[in-house]
Amino acid sequence: MTNYDILIVGAGPAGSAAAIQIANRQPDLARRTLVVEKAVFPRLKLCGGGVTTHADALLAQLRANIDVPAFSIHALKFTYQDVDFTFRMQNVFRVVRREEFDAALAQRARERGVELREGEALVDLQRDDAGVSVQTKSGTYRAKVVIGADGANSVVRQKLGLMRWDRISRLMEILTPIDAARAPEFIDHTAVFDFTPIARGVQGYYWDFPSVKQGVPVMNRGVFDSRVRPDRPRAELKPIFDDALAARQIELDDAHLQGHPERWFDASAAHSAPRVLLAGDAAGTEPLFGEGISHALNVGMIAADEALRALARGDFSFADYQRRVAWSAFGRRVRFKRAVAHVVYGNRGAWFYRLGFSTLRWIFGK
Repeated sequence: MTNYDILIVGAGPAGSAAAIQIANRQPDLARRTLVVEKAVFPRLKLCGGGVTTHADALLAQLRANIDVPAFSIHALKFTYQDVDFTFRMQNVFRVVRREEFDAALAQRARERGVELREGEALVDLQRDDAGVSVQTKSGTYRAKVVIGADGANSVVRQKLGLMRWDRISRLMEILTPIDAARAPEFIDHTAVFDFTPIARGVQGYYWDFPSVKQGVPVMNRGVFDSRVRPDRPRAELKPIFDDALAARQIELDDAHLQGHPERWFDASAAHSAPRVLLAGDAAGTEPLFGEGISHALNVGMIAADEALRALARGDFSFADYQRRVAWSAFGRRVRFKRAVAHVVYGNRGAWFYRLGFSTLRWIFGK
């Protein structure tokens, strides 16, 4: 059994950010930190792929340059039925392929001296007063601290007995070929957020994000249902997605349709246990747009700092972690977005959305 000071489960943005933060703060600790990842890079990750200016600012803090192919977005078009408005801002975000972005970020962690073992899925986790035993499909490790950054279906969270299925958003996604020379989204570098599905019970929106895969222009299309109001009926996403695509003269290809869950962050819920911290989608993201990359980076860095504090003080209770996350800049942003999501996705009638979008159109113009 190999011993480590810190073991990170998951090498997505949260896990890799935590590893890089640890190496930046205490370079000598990097060789005593292990990251285990169930997949092998480059691995598929369903996501709109939006890297916001906030995400880039966090990457700058980490001194992690992630130079992968990206499509720059300079306008956001918001639509509800026949009413729309466009917000313009240079480089408001960039669209990447997550298999490329995540692999590059994990490589930055490796370059800082952190060991990364791919293809090792977590099987079990057992805590005691002296540390944590982590069993993967390839072996067993011992660590003083574990950071669970293993996604919305986090096995670490399950092993801690902290699962809550009323905090899970739903997403469906498909990539379609596109003639970039004719598509206005590519010509004007525009990302589309269509909130029309709200009328059919979706607590979210349909999206069109122009993207590039292996040098070929593609449209990343999807539907996001936040379920921020879990008391309301669950919408049937597939026919709603099918209709949204049909309105764009796209036929839903079941062979390439993919779905995945996303956990939204609840500041009142526990995100730690003695010797174990949760980060990234395992902790949750915001339920307004479901943007996860910047929040994963942010909480990964917070978790790393908390782990370092525990090692320095010898206190592994993490009793203050929930409060620290909730009152961090991340926590304040997510609480605000959750409040807005409750209003926007409250099924308030078509008049509410038409009035709201008309007002915003007057403010921002066509």
